[in-house]
Amino acid sequence: MRKASIWTAAAALFLILTAQAGQEAKTEQPAPRHRVLNLSLYYPVSLNRSKLDTANISLSLLYGHLGSVRGLDLSLGAAALEGSLEGVQLAGLIAAAGESMKGGQAAGLICVVGDRGEGIQWAGLGSVAGEEFAGLQIAGLFAVAGERLKGAQVSGLFSVAGQAAKGFQVSGLFSVAGEDLDGFQVSGLFNVAGENSRALQVAGLMNVTGETCRGLQVGLFNVAGRLTGVQIGLVNAADEIEGIPIGLVNLTRKEDRRVQMAAWAGSVSLFNAGVKIWAKRFYSILYVGGINLPQSIRECLGYGFQYGYAFPLRPSGGSGARKRIDVDAGYLYLDNSSLFRHLEGTPDRHVYSARGALAIELSPRVSLVAGVGLGYRVNYGTSFSGGSLFPLVFAGVELF
Repeated sequence: MRKASIWTAAAALFLILTAQAGQEAKTEQPAPRHRVLNLSLYYPVSLNRSKLDTANISLSLLYGHLGSVRGLDLSLGAAALEGSLEGVQLAGLIAAAGESMKGGQAAGLICVVGDRGEGIQWAGLGSVAGEEFAGLQIAGLFAVAGERLKGAQVSGLFSVAGQAAKGFQVSGLFSVAGEDLDGFQVSGLFNVAGENSRALQVAGLMNVTGETCRGLQVGLFNVAGRLTGVQIGLVNAADEIEGIPIGLVNLTRKEDRRVQMAAWAGSVSLFNAGVKIWAKRFYSILYVGGINLPQSIRECLGYGFQYGYAFPLRPSGGSGARKRIDVDAGYLYLDNSSLFRHLEGTPDRHVYSARGALAIELSPRVSLVAGVGLGYRVNYGTSFSGGSLFPLVFAGVELF
């Protein structure tokens, strides 16, 4: 009997303690309720006693924290929501919605949506959406969509979409789409599309598309796994070229790449020599020249560049030397008489040209080239419209 009474007393004590704990838990976590207007000084010094309460209008001085707001959430400090925002959230420092946002957020420092955002984010430092963002993100430093972007990102430093970006990204340093890009990227340093891009990429330094580039890349350096669009830059590189690379140097896989030595005599600068870099049928020529024939100036140094495309000709009867037609356009700067100085009476010249040539391959390592063209010369320091047209001829050899 004594043991039974002891166990009975222990069970009663357990039930009493359990009931008290339950009451305390209920006290600590009251049932969520909805208010038309909620006021906060610094949560939990506020009308709402639970972070799951909802409201149509939430006004807080330092820090407000609710479950969701459908209307207006305004704070001089930080405004935080556990769930969703449908409306407008304005904060002096931080505006955050733990789940979704449909409407607009603006904050002095950071705007955050935990999952999906739809509308506008405007922040002094950073705008962040944990998963997908559809709309416009504007930030002084960074704009980030964890997975997909459908819309636009504009930031002072970097814009990032973790997976796909459909729209445009503009940033001071770099823009990144982790997978596919459909739209355009503009940045001060570099742009990256991790997989495919059907877009315009413009960068001060470099553009990169990991797989297929179907759009346009413009930068000092452009890189693509497979190019079916256009690259314009100082150096272009693509493992496989089906599009158009336009640059001083165009690089592709080894079997489609060749570098030759080129030397020729011409009617503009008498002696010329340089390198001819092939990327499939596209080529660029970097060269120097000497002796300015039109002005009879022997002390002349020219620096030039030609970019062109080769059209192969089928040998008649299926035999004989291989032939092709080279068509190119380029620019030559003639530094005349007083080299590296500009003096009256011996003006330097800009020469723009378009040429066509017949090339005969005597062997895989030696080709003879001769052609004609049309040039436009402009004296240094004068307007482009003040130039004049003239015919040109040239003939030379290509080795290796």
